[in-house]
Amino acid sequence: MNIKYIKFRDNKKTKILFVILVFLVVLYIGLQWMESSEVVASKVEFENETKDLEFVLGGESCGIKLLATGVLVVEVDNKEIDLEVSDVILKVDEVTIDSNAELIEYINKEDVKGKEITLTVESNGKTKTISAKPTLNEQSGKYELGLWVKDSSAGVGMITFYELNNKYFAALGHGITETSKNVVLPIKSGAIVKSKITSINRGYPQEPGDIRGTIYKEVYGQIRKNTINGIYGVLENTEMLNQKQTIKVAYKNEIKTGAAQIYCTLDDNETKVYDIEIKNVLLNSSTNKNMIIEVTDKQLLEKTGGIVQGMSGSPIVQDGKLIGAVTHVFLNEPTKGYAVFIENMIEDMMSIKEK
Repeated sequence: MNIKYIKFRDNKKTKILFVILVFLVVLYIGLQWMESSEVVASKVEFENETKDLEFVLGGESCGIKLLATGVLVVEVDNKEIDLEVSDVILKVDEVTIDSNAELIEYINKEDVKGKEITLTVESNGKTKTISAKPTLNEQSGKYELGLWVKDSSAGVGMITFYELNNKYFAALGHGITETSKNVVLPIKSGAIVKSKITSINRGYPQEPGDIRGTIYKEVYGQIRKNTINGIYGVLENTEMLNQKQTIKVAYKNEIKTGAAQIYCTLDDNETKVYDIEIKNVLLNSSTNKNMIIEVTDKQLLEKTGGIVQGMSGSPIVQDGKLIGAVTHVFLNEPTKGYAVFIENMIEDMMSIKEK
């Protein structure tokens, strides 16, 4: 038998390619190790933050009332005034303004009518002052600035959870926003109150459905914060809530695609469980769109057509743990929508201590 030996050329190019290959392998392993370490460290931090907390599952409908800090500019008709949609008017001259009525009343005072005024405005996180001159609306006989402003907001949503020890609550899963820019409404005060669902408009592609209800005076709790991930505050009366079930919460890396359940209150005004499926987990999403979900429950599909306005905040449970809350519906496919991670809501809830 003749054995032939093949001799590889030992040239500089081969050595360089080999070194690059080894470097890339080491880099990949290093990055994987760093990512794994970060995940472990983040999970440990999350577990430490929540170990002394007891979470009670939500799913109950609530009325939401917000009173804004200052007045929010939602439309500008007067092109000569240096204001933009989403600016917040805090003061007129040296007078603090908290409502549209106060703004109108001030610029129509006898000693102010038709005169130039100074507005203190919060714009993109910064405070500035601008000058403006109200003009007379001959039809109404009142002076105006040529603006549309908003000082309050109200609606219906779902309570996601409350924390038994501190009586903190979280609801909605997304912030209450105004204007085309989806600016989170800055709040002066607000409350979640008792509500009763009166009707449901079923959702269809390009026609989002909604839940409609009556809002009562009985207060569940006071709102302290309105953030991109929901509304948060302190409960005043937990006895008014039907849900008493405590539940564990899941870290985002524990969430997997597949079966899950949502809890929500519909036209029968009873909190019920409905089947959904987690289609995708978006671990790197920094918004409140962290999961893609799909309604699979036949009963819920028959009632609503999928996800409708007013279901926001409905808690999502997987493998016996609270993992998130419903936030948005897909306009073209109302059976699908987005959900927020529960850890994002817990983080915002804990910041109430700072207020």
